[in-house]
Amino acid sequence: MLGGNSRNSIHTRRARGRAIAACATATAAVLGLTAVPAAADLVPDYRPEQWGLQAVGAPELWEETRGQGATVALPGVSVDEGHPDLVDNVRLDTRFGGNDGGVEQGNAAAGLVAAHGHGRDADGGVLGVAPEAALLVLPTGDGLAEAVRFASEEGAQVILLPEPAGPDLAEATQEASDNGALVVGPAGETEDPNVLAVAGTNQDGALIPDSPAAGTIALTAPGDALVTAGPEPGQAEVTGAPYAAAMVAGAAALMRAEHPQLRPGQVREALVDGSQAGPDGLPALHLPSAEQQASGVAQDIPLIDEDLTGENERSGLVPVWAWFVTVGAVVVLGVLILVLWVRRSSADPYGVKAERREQDELIAAERAAEAPPATRRKKGGRRRRTRGN
Repeated sequence: MLGGNSRNSIHTRRARGRAIAACATATAAVLGLTAVPAAADLVPDYRPEQWGLQAVGAPELWEETRGQGATVALPGVSVDEGHPDLVDNVRLDTRFGGNDGGVEQGNAAAGLVAAHGHGRDADGGVLGVAPEAALLVLPTGDGLAEAVRFASEEGAQVILLPEPAGPDLAEATQEASDNGALVVGPAGETEDPNVLAVAGTNQDGALIPDSPAAGTIALTAPGDALVTAGPEPGQAEVTGAPYAAAMVAGAAALMRAEHPQLRPGQVREALVDGSQAGPDGLPALHLPSAEQQASGVAQDIPLIDEDLTGENERSGLVPVWAWFVTVGAVVVLGVLILVLWVRRSSADPYGVKAERREQDELIAAERAAEAPPATRRKKGGRRRRTRGN
Protein backbone atom coordinates (compact mmCIF):
# COMPACT_ATOMS: atom_id res chain seq x y z
CA MET A 1 0.00 0.00 0.00
CA LEU A 2 1.15 3.56 -0.72
CA GLY A 3 1.93 5.59 2.36
CA GLY A 4 0.80 9.19 2.65
CA ASN A 5 -0.35 11.07 -0.40
CA SER A 6 0.27 9.24 -3.65
CA ARG A 7 -1.23 8.55 -7.02
CA ASN A 8 -0.22 6.17 -9.82
CA SER A 9 -1.25 6.50 -13.43
CA ILE A 10 0.11 4.28 -16.17
CA HIS A 11 1.90 6.24 -18.84
CA THR A 12 0.42 5.58 -22.32
CA ARG A 13 3.04 7.40 -24.37
CA ARG A 14 4.96 4.20 -25.06
CA ALA A 15 2.22 2.93 -27.36
CA ARG A 16 1.89 6.35 -28.95
CA GLY A 17 5.63 6.45 -29.58
CA ARG A 18 5.52 3.07 -31.28
CA ALA A 19 2.60 4.14 -33.46
CA ILE A 20 4.35 7.35 -34.54
CA ALA A 21 7.55 5.44 -35.29
CA ALA A 22 5.62 2.86 -37.33
CA CYS A 23 3.91 5.62 -39.35
CA ALA A 24 7.25 7.29 -39.97
CA THR A 25 8.75 4.04 -41.19
CA ALA A 26 5.82 3.34 -43.48
CA THR A 27 5.94 6.86 -44.90
CA ALA A 28 9.64 6.53 -45.59
CA ALA A 29 9.04 3.25 -47.42
CA VAL A 30 6.27 4.77 -49.57
CA LEU A 31 8.39 7.74 -50.50
CA GLY A 32 11.25 5.43 -51.44
CA LEU A 33 13.70 6.82 -48.93
CA THR A 34 16.86 4.73 -48.65
CA ALA A 35 17.67 5.52 -45.03
CA VAL A 36 15.35 3.51 -42.79
CA PRO A 37 15.87 4.00 -39.02
CA ALA A 38 17.25 1.00 -37.14
CA ALA A 39 15.02 -0.70 -34.61
CA ALA A 40 17.08 0.69 -31.71
CA ASP A 41 16.50 4.24 -33.01
CA LEU A 42 12.76 3.74 -32.46
CA VAL A 43 13.13 3.25 -28.70
CA PRO A 44 11.23 6.17 -27.12
CA ASP A 45 13.34 8.40 -24.90
CA TYR A 46 11.42 9.87 -21.95
CA ARG A 47 14.32 11.73 -20.41
CA PRO A 48 13.27 15.17 -21.66
CA GLU A 49 10.04 14.61 -19.70
CA GLN A 50 11.91 13.75 -16.47
CA TRP A 51 11.72 17.26 -15.07
CA GLY A 52 12.61 16.04 -11.58
CA LEU A 53 16.18 15.14 -12.58
CA GLN A 54 16.77 18.63 -13.94
CA ALA A 55 15.08 20.26 -10.95
CA VAL A 56 17.44 18.64 -8.44
CA GLY A 57 20.51 19.03 -10.68
CA ALA A 58 21.34 15.33 -10.84
CA PRO A 59 23.01 15.42 -14.30
CA GLU A 60 25.55 17.93 -12.95
CA LEU A 61 26.95 15.23 -10.65
CA TRP A 62 27.01 12.39 -13.14
CA GLU A 63 30.49 13.28 -14.40
CA GLU A 64 31.78 12.64 -10.87
CA THR A 65 29.58 9.75 -9.79
CA ARG A 66 26.48 7.85 -10.85
CA GLY A 67 26.16 5.96 -7.61
CA GLN A 68 28.41 3.00 -8.38
CA GLY A 69 29.29 1.18 -5.17
CA ALA A 70 26.25 2.38 -3.23
CA THR A 71 23.31 0.12 -2.36
CA VAL A 72 19.76 1.35 -1.78
CA ALA A 73 17.40 -1.06 -0.05
CA LEU A 74 13.69 -1.09 -0.90
CA PRO A 75 11.90 -3.06 1.83
CA GLY A 76 8.17 -3.67 1.61
CA VAL A 77 7.67 -3.55 -2.16
CA SER A 78 7.73 -5.93 -5.12
CA VAL A 79 9.78 -5.12 -8.22
CA ASP A 80 9.99 -6.57 -11.72
CA GLU A 81 13.72 -7.34 -11.80
CA GLY A 82 13.51 -7.98 -15.54
CA HIS A 83 12.25 -4.50 -16.43
CA PRO A 84 14.52 -3.17 -19.21
CA ASP A 85 15.24 0.03 -17.29
CA LEU A 86 16.11 -1.87 -14.09
CA VAL A 87 17.60 -5.19 -15.17
CA ASP A 88 20.99 -6.02 -13.57
CA ASN A 89 20.60 -3.25 -10.99
CA VAL A 90 18.20 -5.28 -8.83
CA ARG A 91 19.04 -7.91 -6.23
CA LEU A 92 15.85 -9.60 -5.04
CA ASP A 93 15.60 -11.31 -1.63
CA THR A 94 12.28 -12.96 -0.77
CA ARG A 95 13.03 -14.22 2.75
CA PHE A 96 10.43 -11.83 4.22
CA GLY A 97 7.75 -12.25 1.54
CA GLY A 98 7.12 -13.28 -2.03
CA ASN A 99 7.71 -10.97 -4.96
CA ASP A 100 4.15 -11.65 -6.12
CA GLY A 101 2.37 -8.42 -5.27
CA GLY A 102 1.69 -5.43 -7.49
CA VAL A 103 4.89 -3.88 -8.79
CA GLU A 104 3.50 -0.42 -9.56
CA GLN A 105 5.00 1.34 -6.55
CA GLY A 106 8.11 -0.82 -6.42
CA ASN A 107 9.00 -0.34 -10.09
CA ALA A 108 8.28 3.37 -9.92
CA ALA A 109 10.40 3.91 -6.79
CA ALA A 110 13.22 1.71 -8.10
CA GLY A 111 13.20 3.58 -11.39
CA LEU A 112 13.42 6.99 -9.71
CA VAL A 113 16.37 5.77 -7.63
CA ALA A 114 18.45 3.79 -10.11
CA ALA A 115 16.91 3.24 -13.56
CA HIS A 116 19.63 3.05 -16.21
CA GLY A 117 17.62 3.29 -19.42
CA HIS A 118 17.79 0.82 -22.28
CA GLY A 119 18.14 0.61 -26.04
CA ARG A 120 21.25 1.18 -28.09
CA ASP A 121 23.86 2.72 -25.79
CA ALA A 122 21.04 3.05 -23.24
CA ASP A 123 19.60 5.98 -25.19
CA GLY A 124 15.97 5.12 -24.45
CA GLY A 125 13.74 4.62 -21.44
CA VAL A 126 14.19 6.49 -18.17
CA LEU A 127 17.02 7.28 -15.79
CA GLY A 128 17.11 7.41 -12.01
CA VAL A 129 19.01 9.88 -9.88
CA ALA A 130 21.78 7.28 -9.33
CA PRO A 131 21.75 5.09 -12.47
CA GLU A 132 24.64 2.86 -11.36
CA ALA A 133 23.55 2.26 -7.78
CA ALA A 134 22.52 -1.24 -6.70
CA LEU A 135 19.00 -2.00 -5.46
CA LEU A 136 18.28 -4.51 -2.71
CA VAL A 137 14.57 -5.33 -2.98
CA LEU A 138 12.96 -6.97 0.06
CA PRO A 139 9.26 -7.76 -0.43
CA THR A 140 7.49 -8.19 2.90
CA GLY A 141 4.17 -9.13 4.37
CA ASP A 142 3.97 -7.76 7.89
CA GLY A 143 7.72 -7.91 8.49
CA LEU A 144 8.76 -4.44 7.39
CA ALA A 145 10.75 -3.81 10.58
CA GLU A 146 12.68 -7.05 10.17
CA ALA A 147 13.42 -6.20 6.54
CA VAL A 148 14.76 -2.78 7.57
CA ARG A 149 17.09 -4.38 10.11
CA PHE A 150 18.22 -6.97 7.58
CA ALA A 151 18.95 -4.30 4.96
CA SER A 152 21.27 -2.44 7.32
CA GLU A 153 23.00 -5.67 8.35
CA GLU A 154 23.58 -6.43 4.67
CA GLY A 155 25.43 -3.14 4.32
CA ALA A 156 22.85 -1.01 2.49
CA GLN A 157 23.98 2.62 2.71
CA VAL A 158 20.46 3.95 2.07
CA ILE A 159 17.09 2.44 3.02
CA LEU A 160 13.94 3.74 1.32
CA LEU A 161 10.73 3.18 3.28
CA PRO A 162 7.56 2.62 1.23
CA GLU A 163 5.36 4.48 3.73
CA PRO A 164 5.67 7.02 6.56
CA ALA A 165 7.50 5.62 9.57
CA GLY A 166 5.30 4.84 12.54
CA PRO A 167 6.08 3.90 16.15
CA ASP A 168 6.35 0.25 15.16
CA LEU A 169 9.42 1.06 13.05
CA ALA A 170 11.24 3.22 15.61
CA GLU A 171 13.52 0.50 16.94
CA ALA A 172 14.31 -0.83 13.47
CA THR A 173 15.17 2.62 12.09
CA GLN A 174 17.35 3.30 15.14
CA GLU A 175 19.25 0.06 14.58
CA ALA A 176 19.62 0.81 10.88
CA SER A 177 21.03 4.26 11.65
CA ASP A 178 23.44 2.76 14.19
CA ASN A 179 24.58 0.29 11.51
CA GLY A 180 25.46 3.13 9.14
CA ALA A 181 22.37 3.37 6.92
CA LEU A 182 20.54 6.58 6.07
CA VAL A 183 16.81 5.86 6.27
CA VAL A 184 14.62 7.92 3.91
CA GLY A 185 10.84 7.85 3.77
CA PRO A 186 7.72 9.84 2.87
CA ALA A 187 6.69 12.44 5.44
CA GLY A 188 3.63 11.56 7.51
CA GLU A 189 1.72 12.74 10.52
CA THR A 190 4.31 11.40 12.99
CA GLU A 191 8.02 12.18 13.11
CA ASP A 192 10.85 9.67 13.45
CA PRO A 193 14.23 11.36 14.15
CA ASN A 194 16.02 8.48 12.44
CA VAL A 195 14.15 8.96 9.16
CA LEU A 196 14.75 11.74 6.62
CA ALA A 197 11.08 12.59 5.98
CA VAL A 198 10.37 13.90 2.47
CA ALA A 199 7.37 15.71 0.98
CA GLY A 200 6.66 16.14 -2.73
CA THR A 201 6.49 19.32 -4.79
CA ASN A 202 5.14 20.06 -8.26
CA GLN A 203 6.87 21.80 -11.15
CA ASP A 204 5.90 25.19 -9.71
CA GLY A 205 7.71 24.37 -6.48
CA ALA A 206 4.54 24.06 -4.39
CA LEU A 207 3.70 21.18 -2.08
CA ILE A 208 1.51 18.55 -3.67
CA PRO A 209 -2.02 18.14 -2.26
CA ASP A 210 -2.51 16.27 1.02
CA SER A 211 1.05 16.92 2.20
CA PRO A 212 1.49 16.70 5.99
CA ALA A 213 2.23 19.62 8.27
CA ALA A 214 5.52 21.41 7.72
CA GLY A 215 6.75 20.38 11.16
CA THR A 216 7.09 16.76 10.10
CA ILE A 217 8.86 17.54 6.80
CA ALA A 218 12.67 17.54 6.75
CA LEU A 219 13.17 17.98 2.99
CA THR A 220 11.17 18.43 -0.19
CA ALA A 221 11.80 16.98 -3.63
CA PRO A 222 9.95 16.61 -6.95
CA GLY A 223 6.94 14.36 -6.42
CA ASP A 224 4.38 15.25 -9.08
CA ALA A 225 3.93 13.82 -12.59
CA LEU A 226 7.24 11.95 -12.47
CA VAL A 227 7.96 9.69 -15.45
CA THR A 228 9.56 6.45 -14.28
CA ALA A 229 9.54 2.67 -14.76
CA GLY A 230 6.03 1.27 -15.09
CA PRO A 231 4.51 -2.05 -14.03
CA GLU A 232 5.17 -3.46 -17.52
CA PRO A 233 8.23 -3.01 -19.77
CA GLY A 234 7.20 0.60 -20.26
CA GLN A 235 6.94 3.82 -18.35
CA ALA A 236 4.48 5.29 -15.86
CA GLU A 237 3.68 8.73 -14.51
CA VAL A 238 3.37 8.86 -10.73
CA THR A 239 2.65 11.41 -8.03
CA GLY A 240 3.12 11.13 -4.29
CA ALA A 241 5.41 11.56 -1.31
CA PRO A 242 6.88 8.02 -1.66
CA TYR A 243 8.25 9.03 -5.06
CA ALA A 244 9.69 12.29 -3.75
CA ALA A 245 11.41 10.16 -1.10
CA ALA A 246 12.76 7.93 -3.88
CA MET A 247 14.37 10.99 -5.50
CA VAL A 248 16.07 11.81 -2.19
CA ALA A 249 17.19 8.19 -1.74
CA GLY A 250 18.89 8.36 -5.14
CA ALA A 251 20.54 11.63 -4.16
CA ALA A 252 21.78 10.05 -0.93
CA ALA A 253 23.22 7.16 -2.95
CA LEU A 254 25.25 9.64 -5.02
CA MET A 255 26.55 11.28 -1.84
CA ARG A 256 27.50 8.00 -0.24
CA ALA A 257 29.17 6.71 -3.39
CA GLU A 258 31.26 9.88 -3.75
CA HIS A 259 32.03 10.25 -0.02
CA PRO A 260 31.95 6.80 1.60
CA GLN A 261 33.67 8.12 4.73
CA LEU A 262 30.65 10.23 5.70
CA ARG A 263 28.27 8.95 8.34
CA PRO A 264 24.48 8.85 7.73
CA GLY A 265 23.95 11.98 9.82
CA GLN A 266 26.55 13.88 7.82
CA VAL A 267 24.95 12.88 4.52
CA ARG A 268 21.58 13.97 5.89
CA GLU A 269 22.98 17.34 6.93
CA ALA A 270 24.58 17.81 3.50
CA LEU A 271 21.27 17.14 1.75
CA VAL A 272 19.30 19.44 4.06
CA ASP A 273 21.83 22.20 4.68
CA GLY A 274 22.91 22.16 1.04
CA SER A 275 19.36 22.64 -0.20
CA GLN A 276 17.62 25.61 -1.76
CA ALA A 277 14.65 27.53 -0.44
CA GLY A 278 11.45 25.59 -1.02
CA PRO A 279 7.74 26.03 -0.33
CA ASP A 280 6.70 27.45 3.05
CA GLY A 281 10.33 27.98 3.94
CA LEU A 282 11.07 24.26 3.69
CA PRO A 283 14.38 23.07 2.18
CA ALA A 284 14.25 21.77 -1.40
CA LEU A 285 16.68 19.14 -2.66
CA HIS A 286 19.49 20.55 -4.83
CA LEU A 287 22.34 18.16 -5.53
CA PRO A 288 25.10 20.54 -6.72
CA SER A 289 24.98 22.60 -3.51
CA ALA A 290 24.53 19.46 -1.40
CA GLU A 291 27.65 18.02 -3.04
CA GLN A 292 29.60 21.16 -2.13
CA GLN A 293 28.42 20.79 1.44
CA ALA A 294 29.40 17.12 1.55
CA SER A 295 32.81 17.77 -0.03
CA GLY A 296 33.61 20.40 2.57
CA VAL A 297 32.89 17.95 5.38
CA ALA A 298 34.54 14.96 3.70
CA GLN A 299 37.88 16.69 3.04
CA ASP A 300 38.61 16.69 6.78
CA ILE A 301 37.71 13.02 7.19
CA PRO A 302 40.19 10.41 5.91
CA LEU A 303 38.87 7.46 3.98
CA ILE A 304 40.65 5.20 6.49
CA ASP A 305 40.15 5.71 10.22
CA GLU A 306 43.68 6.59 11.34
CA ASP A 307 42.83 6.02 15.00
CA LEU A 308 41.77 2.46 14.29
CA THR A 309 44.84 1.96 12.12
CA GLY A 310 47.07 3.22 14.94
CA GLU A 311 45.41 0.90 17.40
CA ASN A 312 45.95 -2.03 15.07
CA GLU A 313 49.60 -1.10 14.62
CA ARG A 314 50.13 -0.67 18.34
CA SER A 315 48.45 -3.94 19.09
CA GLY A 316 50.74 -5.58 16.52
CA LEU A 317 54.02 -4.46 18.18
CA VAL A 318 56.22 -7.29 19.54
CA PRO A 319 58.41 -6.67 22.64
CA VAL A 320 62.21 -6.94 22.24
CA TRP A 321 62.45 -9.87 24.66
CA ALA A 322 59.94 -11.74 22.54
CA TRP A 323 62.15 -11.26 19.49
CA PHE A 324 65.16 -12.74 21.36
CA VAL A 325 63.11 -15.68 22.59
CA THR A 326 61.85 -16.32 19.07
CA VAL A 327 65.32 -16.11 17.51
CA GLY A 328 66.75 -18.37 20.23
CA ALA A 329 64.03 -20.94 19.69
CA VAL A 330 64.70 -20.92 15.95
CA VAL A 331 68.46 -21.45 16.52
CA VAL A 332 67.87 -24.32 18.97
CA LEU A 333 65.43 -25.93 16.58
CA GLY A 334 67.95 -25.61 13.77
CA VAL A 335 70.67 -27.29 15.84
CA LEU A 336 68.36 -30.14 16.78
CA ILE A 337 67.43 -30.68 13.15
CA LEU A 338 71.13 -30.73 12.19
CA VAL A 339 71.99 -33.28 14.89
CA LEU A 340 69.14 -35.53 13.85
CA TRP A 341 70.25 -35.33 10.24
CA VAL A 342 73.83 -36.24 11.10
CA ARG A 343 72.72 -39.16 13.24
CA ARG A 344 70.42 -40.45 10.59
CA SER A 345 73.07 -40.13 7.90
CA SER A 346 75.69 -41.98 10.01
CA ALA A 347 73.36 -44.61 11.46
CA ASP A 348 72.71 -48.01 9.87
CA PRO A 349 69.04 -48.66 10.70
CA TYR A 350 68.66 -51.39 8.06
CA GLY A 351 72.04 -53.17 8.74
CA VAL A 352 73.39 -52.43 5.27
CA LYS A 353 76.88 -51.56 6.48
CA ALA A 354 77.12 -54.62 8.78
CA GLU A 355 76.01 -56.89 5.96
CA ARG A 356 78.63 -55.45 3.67
CA ARG A 357 81.33 -55.99 6.31
CA GLU A 358 80.30 -59.65 6.70
CA GLN A 359 80.37 -60.11 2.93
CA ASP A 360 83.80 -58.49 2.70
CA GLU A 361 85.14 -60.76 5.46
CA LEU A 362 83.68 -63.88 3.80
CA ILE A 363 85.19 -62.99 0.44
CA ALA A 364 88.58 -62.38 2.05
CA ALA A 365 88.44 -65.78 3.80
CA GLU A 366 87.53 -67.61 0.57
CA ARG A 367 90.36 -65.98 -1.32
CA ALA A 368 92.80 -66.88 1.43
CA ALA A 369 91.73 -70.55 1.28
CA GLU A 370 92.10 -70.79 -2.50
CA ALA A 371 95.56 -69.18 -2.61
CA PRO A 372 98.58 -71.74 -3.12
CA PRO A 373 101.00 -72.26 -0.21
CA ALA A 374 104.30 -70.40 -0.19
CA THR A 375 107.21 -72.44 -2.01
CA ARG A 376 110.45 -73.47 -0.16
CA ARG A 377 114.04 -73.62 -1.74
CA LYS A 378 115.07 -77.17 -2.93
CA LYS A 379 117.87 -79.07 -1.16
CA GLY A 380 121.20 -79.23 -2.90
CA GLY A 381 120.78 -76.07 -4.65
CA ARG A 382 123.51 -73.74 -5.53
CA ARG A 383 124.67 -71.58 -2.73
CA ARG A 384 126.17 -68.22 -3.10
CA ARG A 385 129.86 -68.28 -2.47
CA THR A 386 131.29 -65.80 -0.08
CA ARG A 387 134.17 -63.60 -1.03
CA GLY A 388 137.60 -64.67 0.01
CA ASN A 389 137.21 -68.37 -0.69
